Amino acid sequence: MQTLLFPNQEAVISRATNWIAKIDRGLNAEEQRSLAQWLEESPHHGDALVQCASMWDMLDILQPISKLMPMRDFQLEADVAVGSRFRFGRVLGVALAASVAVVTAVSVIAFLPQSQTYHVPETAHTAPRIIQHYQTGVGETTVFALSDGSLMQLNTDSKVAVEYTSSARNITLLQGEVYVDVAKDASKPFTVESGVDRVTAIGTAFSVDRRGDDETEVIVTEGTVRVNRRADAPSQRYDDLYLTPGQRLLVGEARPRLSVDDDPESALAWREGMIVFRGEPLREAIREIDRYTPLSFEIADPQLAEIPVGGYFKTGDLDQLLAILEQNFGVAHTRHGTRVMLARAY
Repeated sequence: MQTLLFPNQEAVISRATNWIAKIDRGLNAEEQRSLAQWLEESPHHGDALVQCASMWDMLDILQPISKLMPMRDFQLEADVAVGSRFRFGRVLGVALAASVAVVTAVSVIAFLPQSQTYHVPETAHTAPRIIQHYQTGVGETTVFALSDGSLMQLNTDSKVAVEYTSSARNITLLQGEVYVDVAKDASKPFTVESGVDRVTAIGTAFSVDRRGDDETEVIVTEGTVRVNRRADAPSQRYDDLYLTPGQRLLVGEARPRLSVDDDPESALAWREGMIVFRGEPLREAIREIDRYTPLSFEIADPQLAEIPVGGYFKTGDLDQLLAILEQNFGVAHTRHGTRVMLARAY
């Protein structure tokens, strides 16, 4: 089995994976310049780009940018790509980190699809406001352009309510995960409410993942956000927390846990139609993959559930996922309607 090692491997492969997704959907002028600069920084970057494309049998999408990479290297990888797409892997600790390709399309910017709008008239006690509801189906990822110029991207199976008034912009995350790129407006704070917790920004970009009724994860990619608990929340309050780019916060019933993510692009790879695992047990990987398919997975062997998994996964191609689990991990599967049973292959 082939093992590929790169300098700063985690960051290089993560970046290459995101570039593959962007090239597949088309690069704008700014992205073309950024890609050219990234490829010039190190020959390993072009190698990683070609290897990722080989894994997903997508070498053809690199043809328009082949002039940015040494042609002989590009041709060499094209020659060996056949039969190797399932063998792309890397080492995480002592376990092989499988690279799983699961495919979904990321929707282009949409204007109010799958949404409902309510105009609430002004009264003696309330200011005029507009409430809009947005949602995505299982396996769907969609970008919505909001009326103030902000962009909101919903992950799979997510629901939000957006309420704009004359003095505030509020999003209530009812289910799932949302990423927002906030249009700056100092007079109207932008708030995302998830359960009993609030995330507030004026001009920034961040994600909020609601994990049930009592746990929320926040990741900041730009600017600064404030996270606090609603005044009327029954849960224990905590001091206001301020997050800057690269910081990740997990808030639940226990004490909030703040950490620095050295690879936030991996954590938010779903925005490009991918998910990334960095050594999580198979049971956790399967739980995440479950979000992107109407099927449900069950692991028959408790020991099998603890196998570490890592890699760059495209969401949606279940057949390829199962093939890689079998070839790289010896995990067999049987289907029973909407259930997929996973067991050791003997």
